[in-house]
Amino acid sequence: MKKRLLLIVLSFVLIIGFIWISNADYQISAKNKIRIDELMKIVESEWEKESVFWQIDRYKKIIDSFSILKNNFAWDQKEMIWYLVYLFENKLLQLKEMSVNQNDVVKNIDWDKVQKTILQWHNEERKQLWLKEYKINEKLNYSALVWADNLAKKNIKSNTHTRNPGDWYYNYDKILSWFNGLWINFDYKATAFTESVAYQVYSCNKSDCTQDMINALKKWFDFWMSEKWKASKPHYNAIVHNTFSDLWFWVAISGKWYWIVVHYGVNVK
Repeated sequence: MKKRLLLIVLSFVLIIGFIWISNADYQISAKNKIRIDELMKIVESEWEKESVFWQIDRYKKIIDSFSILKNNFAWDQKEMIWYLVYLFENKLLQLKEMSVNQNDVVKNIDWDKVQKTILQWHNEERKQLWLKEYKINEKLNYSALVWADNLAKKNIKSNTHTRNPGDWYYNYDKILSWFNGLWINFDYKATAFTESVAYQVYSCNKSDCTQDMINALKKWFDFWMSEKWKASKPHYNAIVHNTFSDLWFWVAISGKWYWIVVHYGVNVK
């Protein structure tokens, strides 16, 4: 109910009076700017309680709605909406930038070392098969963050690839649409990506938990590698896929559990 009221108030702000004052590339009254900025603080405070995935989805939907609405208003009202779009787009950029620095997530883990170790595990197996080495792609870091955060916040331990209720377990087209919604595209006509997910119990209270995290992650990697001799081996196939060139992962920790999401792809745009 509170979130619905916030959206009602936000809609009301769009039609209040307009007095010109310069604000970067936008024109808005000083009084209305203060009101909108205060409203943004309330929205951020409430929505930060939700997962990053939920926030990304909600901000994007509102931006899309504003883009449609602004064409139905007078010029001065359009400027109001453009300012709101400007604020929401900046918030989206902040969420994306947050995903880049894994050191901000858990301070007692050297994520650079973890990243290099996971990449090394993958490439050691690929070398055995004369395959090109994987390289890190920050765009996939962003998508892995969003999905891992969503799984951890909601404590999801089944249907970990399902984007929408009613989808079958791994719906490639729905996941592709989800990637596109995060402004991540693949310039490739055949299978352009895959997603691997794992979760396990994890706990560490040391001043440096780097090795503990690596040891925990090695368990899921060894499990995926054990698929090598099985008829069904989707995770192993991702490790040694002969088309994919890029990967990134994200680890989300909630309570005594961790979730890892690894995204693989080719020609990521």
